[in-house]
Amino acid sequence: MKLIGCEIKNFRNIAETSASFCDGINVINGDNAQGKTSILEAVYVFARGRSFRTNKESEFINFTAESAKISIEYEDKRRVSNMTAEYDRKDRRKLFKNGVRILKTSEFIGNFRAVLFTPDHLSLIKDAASERRLFLDIAMAQITPSYVSYTKKYNALLSERSALLKNPNAGSAENSVLFETLAEQMAQYAANITRLREKYCAKLSEKVSGYIEEMSGNKENAELKYEVCFTDDIRQVNDTKQIAKLYYRKFLENLDREIYFKTSLYGPQKDDIDIKLNGNSSRKFCSQGQQRSLALALKLAEGDISYEVTGEYPVYLLDDVLGELDGRRSEFFMSHLTDKQIIMTCCDAPEKIKNADKIITVENGKVL
Repeated sequence: MKLIGCEIKNFRNIAETSASFCDGINVINGDNAQGKTSILEAVYVFARGRSFRTNKESEFINFTAESAKISIEYEDKRRVSNMTAEYDRKDRRKLFKNGVRILKTSEFIGNFRAVLFTPDHLSLIKDAASERRLFLDIAMAQITPSYVSYTKKYNALLSERSALLKNPNAGSAENSVLFETLAEQMAQYAANITRLREKYCAKLSEKVSGYIEEMSGNKENAELKYEVCFTDDIRQVNDTKQIAKLYYRKFLENLDREIYFKTSLYGPQKDDIDIKLNGNSSRKFCSQGQQRSLALALKLAEGDISYEVTGEYPVYLLDDVLGELDGRRSEFFMSHLTDKQIIMTCCDAPEKIKNADKIITVENGKVL
């Protein structure tokens, strides 16, 4: 997959500009606060359907405007396509592909695929479980359309259940029937999400292990395992129907406790990835350097799995991340991206652009 170009209007601190990209390494260069990350953010919206900097789409819009518009042109193994996203201050969004309006996010995500790597991702290993779940959600949504549908429907039911738990009469006989109905519906979606996550983590484990062995000269090994609330090892539960039954029971057997705390305590929204290095918990026993190596390996593995599923590598978006890595890890990471398209931001041009195939200079929100 290749990003050919992008057009941006009234997005963040960019009034209006455009950029074209080539194969290989594209470096977006310029001083701080000039619009480098805004260009990367605009491109990333087409991969995830949302920003990596904010959850409020109204924040996309330049202070001097009432609406914003971003577009990309990209090429995959089938054809050249274009996608457009328009935003206004009333949080109304319009999405298009090849001029045709897209109404469902699930039909928008997965057309253009990208792996994003920012300095925040270097803390992925030691951060809260929610960050690792988010990593899974973003990576899987781009290659598994059904995953987007399952998570959207599950989250809608979870919100309904959460509101019911906060109801002063949550423990009434009438509401007990509603809890049972919700448990039955949620269990099936939760089972599908869990099974897909477990399979993805099994692939991650294999690939991350290989990268860690290579990085350490076969001195270290890594293992990843998806952790769920109802069993110590989801790999021992092979049937989705069985998983659904376990979830259904879990959603009901601790209902009094959940009503007391007024929140749902079980489900995929509470799961995590157990990442071990040399048999030990990476969160508790790894050094900062080891944790960063694992984060690098996770991002490389994400791209590899995308290639295996779709038949083409995603575009790699790097937001000033090399400045946070030591020379050895930086060199290792870039050496494994030599045959991929990279779009990276950079401030210290002399050190980071010597191998660039194209340099894009940004100043005052414009590509020069």
